[in-house]
Amino acid sequence: MLRHDRMFAKTFGPANTTPLISAATRGHAEVVKLLLEQDDFGLGEMAKDNGKNALHFAARQGHMEIVKALLEKDPQLARRNDKKGQTALHMAVKGTNCDVLRALVDADPAIVMLPDKNGNTALHVATRKKRAEVFILCYLYTIAYMITVYLEYMY
Repeated sequence: MLRHDRMFAKTFGPANTTPLISAATRGHAEVVKLLLEQDDFGLGEMAKDNGKNALHFAARQGHMEIVKALLEKDPQLARRNDKKGQTALHMAVKGTNCDVLRALVDADPAIVMLPDKNGNTALHVATRKKRAEVFILCYLYTIAYMITVYLEYMY
């Protein structure tokens, strides 16, 4: 279908999802990569009514290969937030894949400090979810970022 009409990739279906969001949610990495290859118009930035984009869904589901592909296409997706103010990092800490968390922070270390509309950072969400490994990783990334900012300020 994409060969005949590239705009198909940009259409929203009855569930208010694009083909990219559907593929990212379900873990279809090859489909995601194919869609991203055809992307001339910011597919990654397209979001559902709730503001969640393909990266939010892939991060929540722990689909590492898809998270990497989306970040390679547009590293700024890591900063995009949904209507609750949550980034893909907020979504990743709700899951259990620490590699996804690492990939998101590697793409943009400052996202560890971004709060949602209720003032919660990813560390707050990780604390509530009571997942020790995710919490520790978020905590360490937060401390590392704060030290980096402090050192840049001091020198």
